[in-house]
Amino acid sequence: MPQSPREKLTDTAARWGRDAVHYLRSQPLRKLILLGAGVPLALGFVLFIFLVLGILTGGYGHLPTRGELAQIETDDASSIFAEDGALLGKYYTINRVSVPLDAISPYVTQALIATEDARFFEHQGIDLRALVRVAVRTVLMGDRSGGGGSTISQQLAKQLYPRQQYDRLGMLKVKLREMIIASRLEDVYSKQELLNLYLNTVPFGEEAYGIEVAAGRFFNKHASELNLQEAAILVGLLKANTTYSPRAHPEKSVGRRNVVLSLMARNGSITEEEAQRAAALPLELRYTRDNDRVGSAAHFRQRLRADVQSALADLQHPDGRPYDPDRDGLRIFVSIDSRLQRMAEESVREQLPRIQQNLADDWKSRQQAPWEEAFTSALRRSDRYTQLKAEGMSEVQILEEMRKPRHMTVYDWRQGAPVDTLMRPVDSLRHYFTLLNAGLLATDPATGVVRAWVGGVDYRSVQFDHVSSRRQVGSTIKPVVYATALAQGVLPCEYTSAEQATYVDYNDYSPGNPNNEYTGAYSMRGGLAKSVNTVAVSLAVRSGLPSLAQQINRMGVAHEVQPIPSIALGTVEASLAEMNLVYSAFANQGRRPERLHYLDRIEDANGKVLVSFERPRESQPVLDERVAQIATYLMAGVVNSGTGARLRSTYGIQGALAGKTGTTQNQSDGWFLGFTPKLVIGSWVGAEYPAVHFRTLSRGSATATALPIWGTFLRKVQRSPQLKAYHGGSFPELDEMTLAELDCPDYLEEMPIFADLNLSEEIARALEQFDPEVIREKVEDKRQRSNESATEYAARIAEELLKDDRREERRQERKQSWIKRLFGKDKD
Repeated sequence: MPQSPREKLTDTAARWGRDAVHYLRSQPLRKLILLGAGVPLALGFVLFIFLVLGILTGGYGHLPTRGELAQIETDDASSIFAEDGALLGKYYTINRVSVPLDAISPYVTQALIATEDARFFEHQGIDLRALVRVAVRTVLMGDRSGGGGSTISQQLAKQLYPRQQYDRLGMLKVKLREMIIASRLEDVYSKQELLNLYLNTVPFGEEAYGIEVAAGRFFNKHASELNLQEAAILVGLLKANTTYSPRAHPEKSVGRRNVVLSLMARNGSITEEEAQRAAALPLELRYTRDNDRVGSAAHFRQRLRADVQSALADLQHPDGRPYDPDRDGLRIFVSIDSRLQRMAEESVREQLPRIQQNLADDWKSRQQAPWEEAFTSALRRSDRYTQLKAEGMSEVQILEEMRKPRHMTVYDWRQGAPVDTLMRPVDSLRHYFTLLNAGLLATDPATGVVRAWVGGVDYRSVQFDHVSSRRQVGSTIKPVVYATALAQGVLPCEYTSAEQATYVDYNDYSPGNPNNEYTGAYSMRGGLAKSVNTVAVSLAVRSGLPSLAQQINRMGVAHEVQPIPSIALGTVEASLAEMNLVYSAFANQGRRPERLHYLDRIEDANGKVLVSFERPRESQPVLDERVAQIATYLMAGVVNSGTGARLRSTYGIQGALAGKTGTTQNQSDGWFLGFTPKLVIGSWVGAEYPAVHFRTLSRGSATATALPIWGTFLRKVQRSPQLKAYHGGSFPELDEMTLAELDCPDYLEEMPIFADLNLSEEIARALEQFDPEVIREKVEDKRQRSNESATEYAARIAEELLKDDRREERRQERKQSWIKRLFGKDKD
């Protein structure tokens, strides 16, 4: 029977096998050994040549030439420096700041060489002895304690040209590629240059690249200042950034530190005694985090970024491209004082949780707060809602989806930090909808130079900058109202009635006082100190609303102000930045800085000045000097005996001080603007949406919200011996004539129609004959006109009363004449 094809194939294979066995048995043993070793070696050599050729031709990733390696430029973070030299923060894609080798502690390089590459100065990028050790101890014997075979140059190659994984022989390919790059690096750079390049590029975990950033992150010092044990801690991190993190795993970090110290002693870098002393020290961290979202002045730094980019728009980097703050290692110098900045941020963090709790307490007795409709509108505008709607979901489905709990990070105002939690998206939106925030700005009154800028409580959670945002300013505008009245000739001791009035020419506008008190009359000092709304509106109308609107714009509010009575109560919208300019005019005797200034200069990574901005020296007159001084005197009354009196009694603020509280409708916004001879400070508190507001004045007025932040900040400043430059000073003294004009009671129970006015003798004599009740009736009938001074008003009332007397005399004469005609005699 003939064989099948499979059977034939099987017989052929068996025959070849017998022949091969017969051949091998017939050969000498030495030949068989050579053959057994040579074939794998030959195959390995062919494979090696094949891999090397693949690497050299770029088949396994870009292989840089020596020319390219000589032109290496690492992306460096740009640093922002405060006026006092402190680092405020950085801009970066990779958080790295390169420093020269002589700016790195020698302990760092000694620890690095002892730990990572003991024969660094003896090889040319590839340590064959280390490779043999790895092959024998690690591969054949399975002992991983002997370490790896990568040199510092190879590790540098890995950092500069990250690895790519391949499906076959992946690790062998990348190792060979790194060896070739390392060999070329050794040709291009000296050993010292390689150490410098390595230490400026290697990651230390937590997005910290390079030894300078790591030293600042974990020990709040420069790399040049690192001591032995700190250097050992950081070099120990290179083995495993997460495992040996001194912040997350201090015990493991100390253990690794001690291994590094022992290797340094074995290497001869330090003595055994030095190693033992350092190993006995406790771990002492001074951890500081700095990036775009964490660190000092985060909101300010985002505002600054746009200004930096604008300033560099017409300049080119040496390689021909535009400058990039995220990669070019720029050095940006600003006017912020880091000590003031820190105190301002502390003040916001300390006070805001209490204010937020007050908001919750204000509404806890109510089943539903009044902002549900506004929240529903905000919910429908949210990114999550619009995304689900775009996917075709109905509103019911969307709300059902948004009520499913999810893991998320939200800002916890009680802890003052973001926390990880399980929360429904709809509750997260409500949480941020009702979250109060704050802004604080401190500037120099004469120049507008910014000293502290707090745009919010936590940039990671809310990026909106509340120094630049515009809100209704409330009663903080009233000093401008009083200053305008003074400029229009109204005297400080002219009393204004607190009674409620209706302004027919302005749609029957009828402003009220928050306490519903409308009795008595106030001088300017008293009206401003108690922030009486009816008095402010009356003065605004008398001064001329167009004049007031123009004055508000002239003093610093950029948007055009409409001449309506409500502007006297702060329906004007402005930012803290604008209001600081307004109050600078008061503090600077009527002269306003042209602008706020905070960017001083920008340098490249080598210290060359690219652009600089001179600090303002000129200021523009916007208010008569005497008027500004009187207005300052009036605002001093606010903090001494008015709505700002807690600054003295509760916060212990000393020295010359003036300011004004401001609370908008429904207690939605709280403001305090004030100044000393050295600083103008503005603070604001509110929610993102004005619909979120307090229910009661006791919890929601500016005295309970913005003023505590302001007072806490200035108290910290005044109690700091290091900040004496911002202490002391005095306001200009008023002359005797002005003091005499201001010498009157703040409040009178009744309106003194003609009392304490500089009337002419003729008018005074004319008024002596009139009954006070008759005068009062006439005043109620004939209101004071806009732009009419008290003297003019008194003269008009006197003239009206004289006319009435003459009219009555003529009436009596006619009456007597008819009696005589009819009865022939006078009537008794």
